[in-house]
Amino acid sequence: MTVRSVSWTDAQRVSSLLARVSATRSREPAALVSAMGAPRAGAPVKAAPVPAKAAPKDVPKEVKEVPRLVQTSDNPADRLDALVAWTLDHHACVGAFVADDNGLTLAAHGISEAHVSLVGPLLSALVGVRSIPGVDATAGALWLGAQMMSWVEARTARGGFCLGTVGDEALSTRSFEQLKEALATTLRGL
Repeated sequence: MTVRSVSWTDAQRVSSLLARVSATRSREPAALVSAMGAPRAGAPVKAAPVPAKAAPKDVPKEVKEVPRLVQTSDNPADRLDALVAWTLDHHACVGAFVADDNGLTLAAHGISEAHVSLVGPLLSALVGVRSIPGVDATAGALWLGAQMMSWVEARTARGGFCLGTVGDEALSTRSFEQLKEALATTLRGL
């Protein structure tokens, strides 16, 4: 039995193919990007641009301060309703919900049951991700058609709970932290 080598290719044939391909190319490397300020060949000459006037003062964007959620009731339903109302009032979303880690809706406004039903499988799928050291899988965002569902999760002795929002874009890191704190405040003592 003979062992077939990978050197069975005809070296002359490969050389002639390479010669044909490289013959059409220029021996000089083409400049793909011209130097800044250098006119392109054949381009009309333009006057030098006038620098834009600087704004009188660079005013930083006003950051709307979100008040902390304060829970005043011991009734779980009232606490969850207050959490959903606070979320809708202070974050960029059209709907908000609270669900357990099985996807059971505990409170919701402006969101379909179909969106909330994704929570159980989503949180179950993240169990493996949570086992990776250094990975925080307790918050995230997922495109659902034309809308973005953002969520934060809190684990308690009674299981996991998820506070989610649906809007046009994912929430900011600051908003995620505020939602985590609000969810923890709501679940404390239940």
